[in-house]
Order: sequence, then C-alpha cells, then structure tokens
Amino acid sequence: MGRLNYHISLRLDVNSDRLKFFFRFLVRDVPIRYVIFFLCWCVAATASAVESKADAKTAAFYYGPDIPWASLAVFDFPVVEPNQADTVPQAYQGEHFYAYVSLGEVLAQRHYFSGLDKAWLLGKNPDWGSFILDQSSPALRSYFIDAVIEPLWQKGYRGFFLDTLDSYQLVAEDDAARERQQKGLAALINAIAERHPEAGFIFNRGFELMPLIEARVDAVAAESLYQRWLPSKDQFAVVPESDRQWLLDQFEQVRERYGVSTIAIDYAPPRDRDQARKIASDIARHNVIPWVTNPALDMLGVGELEVIPRQVLMVTGGSKESTWELSMAVLYGLMPLQFQGLVPDVRVIDTPMPAGTLAGRYAGIVVWLEDPQARSDEFEDWLALQKDNGVPILMLGFPAIDPKGSHAEDFGFISRGTPTSPPSIHYQHPDMGFEIPLPGLLDVSSPLDSKEANPWLELRSDNQTLIPVATTPWGGYAFQPFPIRSMMPGIKEGMNRWMINPLTFTREALKLPAMPIPDVTTENGRRLLFAHMDGDGFPSLAEVEGYRNEADALVLLDEILKKFDIPTTISVIEGEVSSEGLYPKMAPELQRIARAMFALPHVEAATHTYSHPFFWYDAQENPGELYGPEGQLRLPIPDYRMDPVREVVGSANYIERELLPPGKKTRMVLWSGDTIPTPEALKAAREGGLLNMNGSNTTITESAPTWTLVKGIGVPKGDEFQVYAPNQNENIYTNEWTGPFYGFERVIETFKLTETPHRFKPVDIYYHTYIASKNASLESLRRVYQWASEQPYFPLFASQYVRKVLDFNDMVIARRGDEWLIQGSGELRTLRLPDELSFPAISGSDGVAGFREDKPGRYVHLSGGRARWQGRVASDDAMPYLQQANGRLTAFSRNGKRLQFSLSAMAPLAFTLANVEGCTLRHQGNIIKPIGRHGRFNRYRSAARELNELRLQCPH
Repeated sequence: MGRLNYHISLRLDVNSDRLKFFFRFLVRDVPIRYVIFFLCWCVAATASAVESKADAKTAAFYYGPDIPWASLAVFDFPVVEPNQADTVPQAYQGEHFYAYVSLGEVLAQRHYFSGLDKAWLLGKNPDWGSFILDQSSPALRSYFIDAVIEPLWQKGYRGFFLDTLDSYQLVAEDDAARERQQKGLAALINAIAERHPEAGFIFNRGFELMPLIEARVDAVAAESLYQRWLPSKDQFAVVPESDRQWLLDQFEQVRERYGVSTIAIDYAPPRDRDQARKIASDIARHNVIPWVTNPALDMLGVGELEVIPRQVLMVTGGSKESTWELSMAVLYGLMPLQFQGLVPDVRVIDTPMPAGTLAGRYAGIVVWLEDPQARSDEFEDWLALQKDNGVPILMLGFPAIDPKGSHAEDFGFISRGTPTSPPSIHYQHPDMGFEIPLPGLLDVSSPLDSKEANPWLELRSDNQTLIPVATTPWGGYAFQPFPIRSMMPGIKEGMNRWMINPLTFTREALKLPAMPIPDVTTENGRRLLFAHMDGDGFPSLAEVEGYRNEADALVLLDEILKKFDIPTTISVIEGEVSSEGLYPKMAPELQRIARAMFALPHVEAATHTYSHPFFWYDAQENPGELYGPEGQLRLPIPDYRMDPVREVVGSANYIERELLPPGKKTRMVLWSGDTIPTPEALKAAREGGLLNMNGSNTTITESAPTWTLVKGIGVPKGDEFQVYAPNQNENIYTNEWTGPFYGFERVIETFKLTETPHRFKPVDIYYHTYIASKNASLESLRRVYQWASEQPYFPLFASQYVRKVLDFNDMVIARRGDEWLIQGSGELRTLRLPDELSFPAISGSDGVAGFREDKPGRYVHLSGGRARWQGRVASDDAMPYLQQANGRLTAFSRNGKRLQFSLSAMAPLAFTLANVEGCTLRHQGNIIKPIGRHGRFNRYRSAARELNELRLQCPH
C-alpha cells in the first residue's frame, strides 16, 4: 500500500470523536514515547483495515458480437455495447447491465445521428472521425434522453457507462467554455437520473464532473494504469510511472470523497493470458477493480474474477451424410467435450465463423474434416488468426491446414511424401490404441512430420518420420485413420472403435484447466432415473394374454404404469388418438386410456407431434407431399400440409385441452421419426413453452463395449438446442422390431456400462407404446422397470432432466484466486470434481450442501443456482454435510455445525449425513434416528416424500 493510503486512514480515524478525545488524553497525560508508539500502532492498524476493505466488486467490459450474457452476469459492473444486441435477453432483464453510451461525441453510424441539429456539433475528433457534441444545449440534452437513453431503458438496461466525457477539451478554447460543457454534461446525467432514479452510472474519467453530479455513480473507470495500447504504433506499451501515479491519485480522491468504486481498463495481447493476469493482480493491489482485455474490447478479458471459458467451437466439414447432424463431429465429438464440461457451438466449415476475438470466450476450436477438400484458403486464414490469438485448436480427420500451404509453417507442419514401404511404430502413447490395437498394416492419410509435436504416435518409413497424432503448443491433431477405426468397414453402427482415448486427448490438446464440471447425470450424489415413451402404436392391438384385441396402450397402463411409480413422461401422436385422426372409431377408447395414464401422479404429458414426421427436413421442405427422397415423410392425414408449429404446439394444445386433468400441462415434445428436428421446429417448441428431447443413439452393450456408442447430451442448432435422449429405445435392441422381442432387457447392460468407469448418463427407460403389444417385449420392459426400481437412484421427470441440460449450457464457472464461483439457474445442482481439485471447505462455503467422493465420480451438491467455495483443509473434516439423497433440496442453510434443510422426492425419502456423531436430527420437534451407521455416515429413511425444516443440532 502506498504512502497516501496511510495518510487517508489516519485522517479518517482522527475525525472520530472518541479518537480525538483519546488522542488529547494521550498528549496531556502520557510520556511522548508512548504517544509515538500509539501513533505507529494506529498507522499499522488503520492501514491494515484499509487493506482488508479492498474493493471486492468486479467489472467486465465487452463490446464484441455474440454477447456472452451469462458470463458477464457474474460481474458487479458488466458493460456491453448495446448495438451488438437487439435487447437484453429476458433471462437477464433483472441483472444490472450497463450500456455503453458516448456522451461527448458521436459517430455518424449511430442511429440517432440523423436527428441531431447541426448547431449541436462543435467540431470533429480527428482520431476517430466522430463529431463532438455541445452538451451546453438544453435542446440537445432533451433529444439525447429521448433518442438514446430511453430506447436503451426499454431494452432492459438499468445502467449506463458514459464515455467521452472529456471530448469537449478538444474544442473548448477557454475556462468559460469548458465550464459550460461540464455543467451541461452534469445537467444531462442528473436529468437521466431524475427520469430513472434507479439507474446506475459508470464514468470513463470525468473526474471534474463529480462535484456537479446528483445521480448515483457506481464507479469511475479509466484506461491504462499499467499497460496501454498505442493505435498509431499498433503496439502495447508500459504506462509511465508519472501517468500511473496521477491516475492513482485521481482514483483515490474519487473513492475518498464520493465513496464510489474505481476501475482500471488495461490492455494486453489476447494470446498472453498470463500477462493479463499479472496486470490484473498489479491493479488490484491499489484497491482498484481491474479489467484487462484487448484493444477492441471484443473478448472476455481478465479481472480478479476470471470466467473459465466453456464454449468450444466445433467445425464439421466434408461429411457425405444427408445432414450435418450425422457428421462424425456430432456423432462422436460431442460426448468427450460435453462430459468434460464444454459447450459445443457446432458450425459447418463453409458457413460464417464466430466474429470477434474468441480468446476468453471459447475454450478452443475442434475441426473434424471428413474430406481434405473441405478446407478453404479463407478458413485457413481465419484459423491461423485464432492460433495467433492463443485459442487452442484440435484437428481431427484431415488437416484443417494444408501441410504444403502458406500456413503450414505457422502450425509446424512438414509435409512428407506418401510412404513407399509400410510404416513401423517408433513411439506410441499409452492412450493410443485405446479400444482397439493399432493394425499391423498402418495407413497414413496425411503424411507429415511436425517440428513442434509432442507425439502420441510416431512412425518411421523410408528413413523419414511421420507423426499422424500429436499434441502441440497450439493444440493438437489426430489424422485418419487414427481418431476412430472401423473393425468392419461399411457393415453397421457399433463396429467403430476409438483409437485414441477421447477424454485424455481432448483434455491435453485443448489445454483444459482443472475445474468443477457441471454434471447432468446426478443430483445429491445419486444417479438420475426417469422413463419416457414415444406414442407410436398407441392404437395397435395387443397379442398379450388377457388383452388380445385390446389397444396395447391399455396393457402398458395396467401392467407397467399402475405397478411402477418411476416418473414417466408419456406422449401421444394427435393424428393417432384424436377423433379427427386416422382411427376415429377407436378414438374414444384411446382417449380414455390416455386420460387414465395422464391422471397418474408419476406421469407427465408430452406430445409426439401431430403427424409424426419421419424425416423432419424433407417433410418441412415438401409440406404438401407424403413421400420424399427417403420414403414416407409423415402419417397420411388427409388435406394436411406439414407445419412445424402445428406439429409441436398444436398437438401439445390438443393434449392439454382434451386429455389432461385440471392443473396438468403438456411439458415436452418428444421428437419423432429420424429425431432430427429442424431449427424451425425447435424454435416452435421453445416459443410454445415446450421443452424438447429425443435423438442420438447411446447403445453401448457388452457385445459392443465402445465409447463411440456413448453420445453427447444434445446439439445446438443456431440459437436453438436439441436435447438428446440419454439412452435408446427397444426398437434398437430388437433390431428395428424384427426380434428378438425380449431384446430390450439389454438396455440394462447400457445402464451399467454408462456408469463405470465414468457415469456418462442417467438411467432413462425409453420405449414406444408398442413394446406392450407382445408378451416377450412386455416382459422385457417389466424387468427393466423392476431392475431400475431396486437401484439407489434419484427419480425425476424427463422435463426436469432437460432443464438440467439447458442449465448446463449456461452455467458459469469462475475463479477468484483460490475461490470458485458458480452461477446457474438452479436446475443443475451437481458439479463433478477432477482428481486435481479438493472438495469444498464446507465451513466457509455458500450454496454447498455437501459432496460424495466414492466411485464413479467426485460430486459436489449445490443447494441452489449459486455457490462459492475454497478448497477443503484438514480443519474442515468434522463439519456436517449432506453426503447423498434421493430428493431435491428445497431449502438449505448452515450456522456453524447446525443445518436446517428440506427435501422433496418422487419416492420415499432416503438420505445420508456425514460427520454427525453426537448430533441430533429433528423434524417438527421429533427426533429422527438413523437406520444405520457406516463410519462417518448416518443413513436416514422416511415413508414421506417431503420433509420440511429438518434441523440438525450438533455440539460445538
């Protein structure tokens, strides 16, 4: 702390009446040496107090496109360029976002420029080509509020970052002119506050305005405390000490006189994150909030609080499939990224890439090319720029950079000729040959060496070195056929095997930091369990004994849904069950059965669409056609033209209107047919208030034990997101309903193989109505339900799972020193910890209910949408916590060793508390005794499914 800070501390303390009295007493009655000692003690103590009161607030400035609202919302002072968005998204309307507003000058491109009177323009700023405004004009101030401020307020901004407050200095020729402009600027700011009293303001400098301001000023910012950007020289430069001290003095006066926060915006190259962190740390030592970014302010920079980027750009190209959703990048690339907490942004290589600087916003770029011709010069130039900005890049399939092209040297590629003799293995990484050994005859699709490589596979042939798989300083690559190899090319799905361990390879190549990972498989330490049914075959007649010639839906109702209370999402196809559909004579009975199903408390309603599109893209492109290039497009409903809104929202409204009991709503749409909905269909669902699920193909079994059959949790499609079903239905296990019809029993193998060695998936019992039509298939479903009901799982509805997936996409993970900060919507309540991270220190945490550390994962339980913690220490070992539960925490608080919490479950409650030796658990005054003890853990059970205000009292 500098000398001036000591002076401020003493001056403030001496102004205390009590201290004044005590000081006079000392001077009058005590020897001078004691007075000197006392003064030195005051200096040390008050300096320490100021040190402890350092500004804990945070700020972020982002002027780029694709505003990362969720990440910015974790900051106290998030500033954005409002021209980059139509409005503040509804989810963040309550957050205090600050809109950038240039008060002193205006560019001709601004929407309000055309309405400016020429008399209001004082001159031009030659550096930026902008016009300097005469803020002494009352007419201009009135126009500015109506044309600039009011539209921003209507868009959801509740704060304003006021820039160019000193532009008048360029044209004001004397003190009187400068004073007129200062008073005009202050009058404008005060007028804004008068119209919107709850508005907050951040000034960019404007120190001289502060005595004139009556509005609420939250902070004063200034650029370049340690490192500046010199646009004329296109370089960064260290700020001279004299300039730094002047600015520090200004900051200190603002804090002392007006009690507002101060912010320094410094600049560093996007690729040098460590330098940015060092500058941020240096700034923070002065009690100034740091933000270190690039000169364009179009990246997510660094402050004391640093958001860990989770988004990863996935670029696919060269696929011969009918849609990009069937490309290798989507089929195989999603799972290892999402399992490690990343959020893919999927784009086809010949479509626009994200604008702005990706560093800080994206954890990396994964390019999976299935054809070397898919790349282009334009894409290579763009990718090289991202490398220069320090964004990790992983190439899979074929090189995204031509090994003989202009950027080859930038990536360290050295092209080699096609080997004339079979290559031999010189070095093989332990995780190479992960699911299948390398073949004896090695084929190299892209013969190249790399001078920067850390080889995962190094081959020798013709006295030359070939490195087809490696990590590098800029990322890594694995070229054909070494990411995935087919055991029987062209035969069928399930024959592919990972040649590399996709988890360790992507982690190393993308240089992923150890961080808490949002996890959609688990809550309160228990694996999630739910079931869902596609309504296909609802009218089909059963062959089951005792139900012959009855609708198989009745069999399902009587034999499964009434006997097992596992939460199940049931859907119907409107075109099959409605009186105006394909089976009007059966409709009354079908509707009666559906109403009976939906009346069950453990059943929620979904639509399986109106006409059951079999091929969504083709059906939408040919709305009036029944048949298309791939076959029948939908059910043959007379006089119907396929419409996404009618399919989704219309059918959901029908179910709600005709089939549901009072109080129930249609929660979801379960995609039909090829389960590849168009973005328009996804948008229709979202705007209709419906969650969505289905698609993908997780079918790993003991006969096909490969992670290539473990798929991702969902796929983005522009602004929409399709949530995948965690598991697959009986149609896959019965060879497309050709037999054996008991085949669905094998889904239990899938459940077990997606639990160990990693819990990749929750348990989702997914089937069609027609599974109840045959004895063997019905029995297989009964066995699966029975098996699942005997496991220690966490039952919930499919809609609740889907909300977790959507929360996964938006959850923010940030770090401040050794403290983790988590912010989400509260739907996803579990974070999985890698081995490198310690469990939370319970005593100093917020929003952490407990953790579970036995296999297959290390899970932290959140009590809501926000959490904060530091790593666990030995002194925290005795603190009580929730170790596991089969229900959701609906309330949770901690006071030392005392806990108060509430649980709600979809089954009789079961939970375990840790470190409760000598403690007493009460509910409504009654003691609840554990049913068992094991080491540090006490297990509890209750026939109730909801217990409110449980109180744990422990001796100190």
